[in-house]
Order: sequence, then structure tokens, then C-alpha cells
Amino acid sequence: MAQNISARRGATIAGFAALVLLILVAAFDNQWTAHWREGRSAEGGDTAHSWISSPVRGLSALAWRATKEAGEPSRLFYGTLAAPVIAVVLTFLVLLLVCRGVGAERGRWSLFLGSWFVTGLAAAVALIVGASIAGIGDAQAKRGDVYYSLISLGLAFGLFAGWLVGFVAVLVYGSTEVAEEDRTTQEYPASPLDDYSFSPTSPYSGSSESSVTPGYSGYSGYSGYESANAPTEVNTPTPPEEEENNPYGGGARPY
Repeated sequence: MAQNISARRGATIAGFAALVLLILVAAFDNQWTAHWREGRSAEGGDTAHSWISSPVRGLSALAWRATKEAGEPSRLFYGTLAAPVIAVVLTFLVLLLVCRGVGAERGRWSLFLGSWFVTGLAAAVALIVGASIAGIGDAQAKRGDVYYSLISLGLAFGLFAGWLVGFVAVLVYGSTEVAEEDRTTQEYPASPLDDYSFSPTSPYSGSSESSVTPGYSGYSGYSGYESANAPTEVNTPTPPEEEENNPYGGGARPY
């Protein structure tokens, strides 16, 4: 029966994958790259139909700011800041569950596709939670198209960022496979009986048979039970012969 990834190995894979996602969001979606992203993803600009406009627009879904803008409500600022954090945490937690269902040896493709989908799912949920913290308003909260828009933005982020998360997860999966096998060997050492061979040509076979089962030691005509139950012969000493010059001739005395 094929075994799945262990809990320790799954935590390692999910941890590194979430760390890469955190680095990507921190480096690409910060407020210092906002001007660069807007120039390459503007729908009405010269780069609207370029190859990078859609990926840049999708990766900008979890944009965050370290400082508040002038006159910006605190609730809106905290909601924008909470969305990337929630996305990273959800990616780590859901990826832990995915790793528990992946085979320990042949699970690279399932892990890659699962990590890809988990990234988009976590981003969609994080955008909805972040919008709720920021306050989308009572009127917009009842509209279904608002949630569909947030889900679309999250899945678009996962489409362009999830492959990187899955690629890192597969790399960690391959690098921890050998380490897990070595740890299993150390935890479950081989039995001492594995060092002995009971084949007829083995040097241990003759000594073990003769010492453990003497009844089958190879000597014809004897068995272990016969030798153990056979009566032992007692060599009684013969009385010394009487001297030849015995006057009574060795017989009974006349008196």
C-alpha cells in the first residue's frame, strides 16, 4: 500500500511554498511598485494589449500599502493590508491538507496542480475577507456581482502566481524525499536476524542446526530425542582378582 506524505514533510513543503508567496506579494504588490504596475496594466494606455498587461493586472490583486494615504479611513487601510496576510496563511493551511493526500513517492503532478489551485482559492477568499474588513457597504454587500468580481481577481492572481508556488512545492518535495527515507531507516533499524543466512551454503547454517536442533545434526542413526532419553551406561569397576596363594581358595571358610 502506497504511503502519503508525512505530517513533518508536508509542513516543510507548505512552509516553503507559503514563504515564496509571501516574498512575491511583498516584492511585487507593495506601494513602491504601484506606479510601475499601473503604467503596464492600464486599460486605456499604450500597453493595454501587451503580453504583460494581464499578468501584471492579475498579480496586482493583493496590492498593499505600508502607510495610509491622506484622508484614508483606517478600516480601508487595514482591510487592504489584511488581504495579503490572509492569502499567505490560507495557502499554508490548505496546502497542508493537500500534502496529506499526496503520495510519498509519486505525487509531483498532483502536488503541483493542487498548489496551483490552492493559491487562487486562498487569494479569492482573502479578497472577500479583506473587502469585508474594509467595509464594502450594505448596498454592495448584497450584490452578487461584487463577490464574483473578487473571486475572479483571486483566481486571476492564482493563475499567474500559483505555478510558482507549485514549482517550489515540487522542488521541496523532491529534496525531502531522500531525507525522509534516511530518517525512516534510522528509526526502524534492521533486525539482527537479517545478518544471518540459513541457506545450506551459509557458514551459520551448520553451527545453528547442530547447536539448536541436535536431533537433525546430520548423523545417521541417531536423533536428538534418542540420545537424550537413552540410558547411560555405568562402568562399574571389576573387583580385583583374589590372590592365587589364598589358603581358602576363595571359597567359604569351614568354620
